[in-house]
Amino acid sequence: MPAFIMNKPPGCITARVDFEDRPTVYDHVPKHFEPLPHVGRLDFNTEGLLLFTDDGKLAQALLNKDYAGPTSMEGDASDLSPIEKVYHVKVKAKLGPDDPVLTALQEPLEYEPGKFTLPARTGWVAERSSCTWIEIAITEGRHRQVRKLCDRSGLQIRKLRRVRLGPLELGELKLRWCRHLSDEELKELYVAAFGHDPRPWPEG
Repeated sequence: MPAFIMNKPPGCITARVDFEDRPTVYDHVPKHFEPLPHVGRLDFNTEGLLLFTDDGKLAQALLNKDYAGPTSMEGDASDLSPIEKVYHVKVKAKLGPDDPVLTALQEPLEYEPGKFTLPARTGWVAERSSCTWIEIAITEGRHRQVRKLCDRSGLQIRKLRRVRLGPLELGELKLRWCRHLSDEELKELYVAAFGHDPRPWPEG
């Protein structure tokens, strides 16, 4: 099953074609890579890990854990942990590791009247002159969720980068570069999505 990840640069949309003639992520897919469907989206100015695969069931299970269906004879999709999406955010503020803003960012976000997201997980990463890198992890994909959490706390975002999707790590992959997933990474991805690896394996 072909699959690869990209370190998406800012300034392009996550789509095959843009009717406003803006750059798309597919402008950065190397010619020797198959232009596979993307899994989920990153905003125009958001950078970082973006997954591409032609396995539609895997894509749906990663985006919605209820789609995975039964995971075994003994369990079901409710036994699966939600797929965590981890972002590193550079904000224009001086924040310490114990700053109360980090706690406030964890609070559920109202995305529709009376409807709230699940709590986020936050952490402190590093401090840079007038800015701070923080970590925000979410298990949903509400529109501009991380940006809205920061707006609610009065934080001005200078850079937003996704560094992890479930078991997949961005690592040292350079901006605009792509790389194919290893078989071990694929296995971990299927286990995270379905609770097991459903791919048929030849005997021996």
